[in-house]
Amino acid sequence: MTTTSETSHEGAAGVHWDLTPLAGSPDDARAALAHARGLSEAFAERYRGTVAEMDGAALASALEDIGKIENVASRAASYAHMRRDTDVTSEENRDLFAAVEQAVVEIMNLVRFFELEWLALPDERAARLADAPEVSRDRHYLISLRRYVPHTLTEPEERVLAERDPAAKGAWQSLFQQQISTIEVPFDGGEGEQPHTVDQLLAYVHHPDRPTRQAALGTLFEALEPKASVGAHVYDSLVADRLVIDRLRSYGGDPMAQTHLANELDPAVVMSMIDAVERNYEMARAWFHTKAGLLGVDRLELADQYAPVGEARTVGFEEARDMLAHAFAAFSGQVHDISDGFFADRRIDAEPHAGKRGGAYCTPVAQDAQPYVLMNFTDRVNDVMTLAHELGHGLHFTLAQAAQTPHSCHTGLALAEVPSTFSEFVVFDHVVAHESDATTRRVLLAQRAEGAFATVFRQTVLCRYEQQAYAMRAEGSALTADRLSTIWNEENAKYYGDSLWMPDGYRLGWSYIPHFIGTRFYTYAYVFAKLVALALYRRWREEGAGFVDGYLGLLAAGSSDSPANLLRAVGVDLDDPGVWDGAFAELQRMVDAALEEAS
Repeated sequence: MTTTSETSHEGAAGVHWDLTPLAGSPDDARAALAHARGLSEAFAERYRGTVAEMDGAALASALEDIGKIENVASRAASYAHMRRDTDVTSEENRDLFAAVEQAVVEIMNLVRFFELEWLALPDERAARLADAPEVSRDRHYLISLRRYVPHTLTEPEERVLAERDPAAKGAWQSLFQQQISTIEVPFDGGEGEQPHTVDQLLAYVHHPDRPTRQAALGTLFEALEPKASVGAHVYDSLVADRLVIDRLRSYGGDPMAQTHLANELDPAVVMSMIDAVERNYEMARAWFHTKAGLLGVDRLELADQYAPVGEARTVGFEEARDMLAHAFAAFSGQVHDISDGFFADRRIDAEPHAGKRGGAYCTPVAQDAQPYVLMNFTDRVNDVMTLAHELGHGLHFTLAQAAQTPHSCHTGLALAEVPSTFSEFVVFDHVVAHESDATTRRVLLAQRAEGAFATVFRQTVLCRYEQQAYAMRAEGSALTADRLSTIWNEENAKYYGDSLWMPDGYRLGWSYIPHFIGTRFYTYAYVFAKLVALALYRRWREEGAGFVDGYLGLLAAGSSDSPANLLRAVGVDLDDPGVWDGAFAELQRMVDAALEEAS
């Protein structure tokens, strides 16, 4: 196995995606959108005012036509989105993104009547039509759309709201990305001073040297300070706008309601889950107290939270690919082949650089296209797990897009995060089992437990932070940087207690998190997914190969049924009061394994 320098990130140098299967150039993307617009105009001319009189065959034809429009538009929009994310400083990319965003709004407005006419049908008529055999594959899509009936406005009002989105929402999100992705500050990680992005500085939280970790976070917080006021204004503007739209759509004053509907989750299930997580905060605190002893300090600092309990070796990108190939092949040959396609087809962009969007994601692109992955690979073992996570999304998208229609392949956020998290577990156990270096193995086991804490516990902290922020704005108080920092500190203190010290600079920890800006309450989906994945992983450990077909069937099902029904079929009953008990037991097993290896 190869190794690379800890700070040069040579392992991912030149690893960029090939977007030509989507569009050969910005002009091609614009031409595709012009074609989509023509299809939309023809669709409107053919179907406007006819939904109430449709039979099953006519409805099936309309769904097929609108699916074609969505596929063409999604390909072009994804192309523009991905170009911008790899270089937000490019004027050409920003211009293309703005043009495409506006064009997609216009295209969707032309076909918006179809959904509105469907929602306007009487319940009994809609139920009979959805039961027609010609639309059986889209039955759940059609029925689930009607959950938005109480929150849907007239067509002119919906058109106005859609037209304003690029300025009222998209512009603020672009400003946030430009603010954070263009941060590049000098830092010496041990090989001389070099420019570092936010993601590169954050990568040092896994560095074995404590002063380096502390200095990297200190440098990050100093770099964030001048951006905080603008970041707070961006967030304040978005939250205020979202609250206004919620009132217009009659969401009843609950800023989480829209997210619950999108995820098709019962609010009571979500809040019960969050309460269960908070009751288990002590699991993490006990680990932090123990880890302090392992690191030889009286009390952990924030910079120590993810510190390796020893020095793990570095992992280059090609070695990461090899690890993933063997891990996925051991689970399923089909999973291996799908994941290997991302590398072979150059559908991964992994080299970090200034101007590139931070974090990682897998985008489905379109039902008739292949998904792509973006990440910032920094030669850490943890990056292997990030890549496994995104390829788990890619597996889900690939299977669902092959088995479902454009309308039934994409799930809500909560269910979408299950296969990505499960993939992490599969890769992690395989890597640990085949790692010959004892220190690296010890580090990995600690990272697995801490990664679960970061998802289950920290994402709950983020959800509670959002709840407080929205409540404050709803009461008429502007979300200033100081107020957001106060909320941030309060919620983090509930989690860490006396087990970890937070430096003053961490008050700005909210300011670089894109999920707050992009999708509100996105973070609880991670909590839900992690707990479901823990429960499923426990079943796989118990059942072995007999579990695999049912699991892949869950992924291929896409959104063809509700999350509750799909999960019940693989043994996770959300209506069971003890549904999370097995997940926390599995998490405790992981913590115990880390403690045993470290002792």
